[in-house]
Amino acid sequence: MKKIAILSSVLFLSLGMSCTDMLMEESKTSITSNWLVTTPDGLNRMVVGLYERDRRILTDNDAELFCALQMDYCTDILLFNNGTAADLGRLSGLNASTRHFSRMWSHYYQIIGKANEVITAAESMDMEDGVVKKAWGEAKVFRARSYFELYKRFERLYLNTVPTTVGNIDRVFKPSGKEAIFALIKDDLKDAADALEWTDQPGRFTKAVAKHIRAQVAMWEDDWTTAINECEDIFGCPDYGMMDNAIDCFTGADLNKKENLYVYQFSANLGGGGSVSGGEFRGHRISLITTARYQSVTGMDFAIEYGGYGWGRVYPNTYLLGLYDKEHDKRSQNMFRYKWYYNNPDKLPAGKKLGDEVVPKTADEYIQNLHPMSLKYFDAWTRLDMPEVAWGFKDIVVYRLAETYLMAAEAYYHRDGGSSAKAIEYYNETWERAGNEHFDGPLTIDILLDEYARELHMEGVRWPLLKRLGMLERVKLHGGDTPAEDPQLKERTDLAQQRANFSTKHYVWPIPQSEIDFMGAENFPQNEGWL
Repeated sequence: MKKIAILSSVLFLSLGMSCTDMLMEESKTSITSNWLVTTPDGLNRMVVGLYERDRRILTDNDAELFCALQMDYCTDILLFNNGTAADLGRLSGLNASTRHFSRMWSHYYQIIGKANEVITAAESMDMEDGVVKKAWGEAKVFRARSYFELYKRFERLYLNTVPTTVGNIDRVFKPSGKEAIFALIKDDLKDAADALEWTDQPGRFTKAVAKHIRAQVAMWEDDWTTAINECEDIFGCPDYGMMDNAIDCFTGADLNKKENLYVYQFSANLGGGGSVSGGEFRGHRISLITTARYQSVTGMDFAIEYGGYGWGRVYPNTYLLGLYDKEHDKRSQNMFRYKWYYNNPDKLPAGKKLGDEVVPKTADEYIQNLHPMSLKYFDAWTRLDMPEVAWGFKDIVVYRLAETYLMAAEAYYHRDGGSSAKAIEYYNETWERAGNEHFDGPLTIDILLDEYARELHMEGVRWPLLKRLGMLERVKLHGGDTPAEDPQLKERTDLAQQRANFSTKHYVWPIPQSEIDFMGAENFPQNEGWL
């Protein structure tokens, strides 16, 4: 089994909440142990607790939400089948009371609240102490990243930069403008980049992570020069580099590799990245929802080489699969599985033998059990050691260098034009690695969009990218699949519902109704289109 994760869920006494109906959903009482906020080791323990808190989006009741965010739900490159976060997948029946919205809001505002505590405590201590400075820098990343993730979905946010105490618990927050929100995010990331080192133990924020997020933020502001500078700073660090093949970033259970800038740490051993519920130590279920339910087909059985137990929930659609040059682009073969073969000698259908290709008899069997699937979250390793376990303990890649290169290519494109030598050079980092011939240019936004999809599908990049470019309407053209696009679907005409359901209001998520009710619509109005 993989390594014992370093970021264990150790002492974090201030994680509990004393008042759950506040807008911020953060701790309202003082931390119970003075040691946590007065000693360097205490601060470090608090930061470790923040990492555990952040990973809960994969393991607790928020897991559906993370699947939706990470799997590019409601974009032009995904086919959603059923099950996990079905309402988000279909853009159906959503309103301000939908649980996903309140969960995301609460998740990140809880992290912001705890980060405020770490930052304030650190600034009252000796900032020349290496442990204090590092904890302060990591907390700055947590706060900046949380506000950025919230902004991408909700836009209408309140800013809070101080711990909540008995003395200020009655504060009333009103929405802050984009300028103020982004100013805080950028200041926090600059502080973090100055405070942190280029590398650290696996699963901790680094200077590279801060700069990568800072580049993302700059792209949202059309600040192409800043985006370029932050990306090129990372390129100049010899500790990071591209793997030989994109799939190498996702191969194995331990994904702490030179291309992966930040990775959620998971392990089935005590100290890993999950939570304990009912005595069961939990990992995540990303691999299950992306793996076809092949084991339900007569003549097939669980097989390590097929990725273990699957639910068959989300897949690449025909539009995405059609973006690859199948003759040259290695990603078309090594990132996906297209076919399955009989492997159970005791249950072979009449006339079939071991190794024969399994051909689906119906559209339902195809979509549930035998549809082409992505191998990015393929998890043979957990099941190899613990075949009875439904949870996966494979690491999850959050940021990787391939995205940094594509952001730099896009930034040069916007600033200097499609014939920019640097734009073309950085574009070719992923394009040529995949086995394609050198691209001489010129670049266009469509060419860049296609390469983003080929390289970064199902990594949580597509929805923010399309929103940033004002191109979410592409879901109306390509979201899901129809029988005309994939004849295997036959009578299944319900797999592209998001096309009809999409409207401009989906660019921005609704503020959770519980928060509106608590704060008062006069203080915190609802986002347009969700009243």
